[in-house]
Amino acid sequence: MVANINYHNLSDRQFEELVIELCVELLGHKVQGFVSGTDGGRDARFVGQAALFRDWNGTIVIQAKHTEMMNRKFSENDFFGAGEKSVIGKEIPKIQALIAAKELDYYMLFANRRLTGVTEAEIRSRIASETGLDKDHIKLIDTSELDRLVKRFPAAVDRADLNPARSPADIDPQDLAEVITALAQYRQQFDELMEGTEPPPEHRITPEQKNQAKGLRQEYFRKQIRPTMVDFSSIRRFLGHPDNQPYVKLYEDTAAELEAKLDAWTDPEVPYEKLLEVLISRLFDRDIDLRNNRRLTRTVVFYMYCNCDIAKDVK
Repeated sequence: MVANINYHNLSDRQFEELVIELCVELLGHKVQGFVSGTDGGRDARFVGQAALFRDWNGTIVIQAKHTEMMNRKFSENDFFGAGEKSVIGKEIPKIQALIAAKELDYYMLFANRRLTGVTEAEIRSRIASETGLDKDHIKLIDTSELDRLVKRFPAAVDRADLNPARSPADIDPQDLAEVITALAQYRQQFDELMEGTEPPPEHRITPEQKNQAKGLRQEYFRKQIRPTMVDFSSIRRFLGHPDNQPYVKLYEDTAAELEAKLDAWTDPEVPYEKLLEVLISRLFDRDIDLRNNRRLTRTVVFYMYCNCDIAKDVK
């Protein structure tokens, strides 16, 4: 029996591989893998009689839209907003162009999001009305349908090779989000402390020595990390306040987890600042509170670095 798959933990390519293998079962072995088009998008295709959709015979274009965010929905504005910047808004001109070129008869859209019957009907109606494609020629596959398909076709999951080692390291941002949200409530106090300079926290080695040991470029430190140091005293005051001790535990747990991820990602050929940027980007991808407090989130991660809570000193 196939275990439940946390689709948000897959890489974009792994999600595409899973979609391809499921489509092999649904359509047939002639499914062509995802390739980049001239418009910058990536789609897969099948030409012929679909194996399990007996009324589909022609060119089927397949799209896979993956997100690292948990519990997302098709109905959200970033996916089904009225403008041209939403996922559906961007897809419609591509569908129109493919239809005009006689390269699309049917359209399948897979996404690791939840979909209600009402939203499904609305999306299919919008695509149909704006492209001229028959509503019966459009299929939307959400997480519930994906779950059903992976249980029905376990061999497809095996072929997709969803090895966790090939996935991005999983990060649970909840603890850090609680700390950041509480810190954000002290914004006025932070603003009052922005004047002047703040020396870095006490070190076992100097910032220059640490940057050299970890392979972090001085230019990055000077442009990205040093300007945030004016806020470090406020973070220390916040974590040192007796009323905030529950947040200290969350902070320490988060630092330990992030340190483990950075250790796993470390590569002598990859500059350390790139690892930090990947880490910060994944935190933003996973939690809306962190995205809404981008500057503060960066500051706390840089504080962890300078305070040796992550990227611990090399002796």
